[in-house]
Amino acid sequence: MKNQIIFLIIVLASSFLGIFIAVLNNDIVKEKPSNLKNDNVKKSKNEEQNINSGKTKNEINKIKDFIDDEDDEDNNNNNKNETNNNSNITNKVKEKNNQNKPKENNLNVQNTQVPTEQNAIEYKKGMNNVHISLSIDNKFIYPLIVFLTSLLENRASTTFYMIHILTSKNLNKDYYDKINKVIDKYGKDASKISFYNMGDDFKGAITGIHISLASYYRIALPSLLPNVDKIIYTDTDVINFKDLSEMYSLQFKDKVYFMGTLDNPGLVNELKQLRVYTQKYMNAGILLMNLKGMRQDGIEQKIRKYIFSHYLDHHDQTAINAVCYDNFEILSVKYATFVYNSLQEMKNQNDRQNKIFRYNDNELNMAFYEPTLLHYVGWTKPWDKKYGKINGEYWWYYAKKSGFYEEIIKNYGLDKNNIEKLLKKIPDDGGLMKHNYKK
Repeated sequence: MKNQIIFLIIVLASSFLGIFIAVLNNDIVKEKPSNLKNDNVKKSKNEEQNINSGKTKNEINKIKDFIDDEDDEDNNNNNKNETNNNSNITNKVKEKNNQNKPKENNLNVQNTQVPTEQNAIEYKKGMNNVHISLSIDNKFIYPLIVFLTSLLENRASTTFYMIHILTSKNLNKDYYDKINKVIDKYGKDASKISFYNMGDDFKGAITGIHISLASYYRIALPSLLPNVDKIIYTDTDVINFKDLSEMYSLQFKDKVYFMGTLDNPGLVNELKQLRVYTQKYMNAGILLMNLKGMRQDGIEQKIRKYIFSHYLDHHDQTAINAVCYDNFEILSVKYATFVYNSLQEMKNQNDRQNKIFRYNDNELNMAFYEPTLLHYVGWTKPWDKKYGKINGEYWWYYAKKSGFYEEIIKNYGLDKNNIEKLLKKIPDDGGLMKHNYKK
């Protein structure tokens, strides 16, 4: 009996011990998933923070938003021909840039002037105040100097030029002195110049052998000059023959943001690849820009967005045409004339344009014989050793007047005797228009 009681006690004790251990284990099991869950939540939040702080998600969203915008526009477009998809274009952008994460650009670029003079807008009372802008980097300092010389040489006494130079961040400091020397030569009553260091703006945009980031700077003019309503923008491979107040006085219609001349009509096919259907294509080398209208309708932001979400064969010019294909007015060709070997060559090019947009004979004659701005488009320039186009003597005429003639010849490694022979083609009376040209 005693043994039975002892055995019973042992059994009961074992049972109570088993129950206690089971309860203890259950608490541990309940607690472990809770701890694991908290760890996973923390990890997930950290991952989300890392993604949100990175640029990849921003860029993906940026491209997605733009594609969505285009899809919405296409739903309202009667032309449903689609020749490309945006995913392929986006991949081309990444391959061309060789950057997986192009940087978001700050629209409010800080203006930095060298020397440290204020970029204030100073209007001359009783004068025709004309705003004009150019973009440069270290490669185009001498073309800029020649253009400024031609600009100020042909200024009317009643015109005051407010010149805005958009510079790359690493522009040689000596170049500022050279530019100012040209400006000072013509006096304070002729012009005022301001410099804008663009820093890293547009970094990551597509560039090429002959196209640097400086080409994109014109897009920033609406935000750079918040108190300026309109401006003439010109590339540096241009010379000026006339006062620009007439061109500047042109008025914009509602929802027209640019005035520019027609470019090669074949370039409309480039826009079709981007699902933009139009029969006109504008050259962006010389523009009259409606800065006020662009600010009101957010055009700068739209063009910037387009630049970083599409493959652009002709860089910012492609983006301008794609975004504003229905919002630009054709500028008379006399204001921005390409270099042609003959009037017939110019007319042949004009005949390739859509009949609706062609220039008339009177415009073409005026442009060829008495251009306002002459644009040396193409791969070769007047300062190249093997320059083969006509009218190079006009560029060198102003180079000789710039005060940097010898320096320019030396910089490009040219033979001065050849340049002097070229200059002899210009009439002795100094006439520079083509109707005075001696063949």
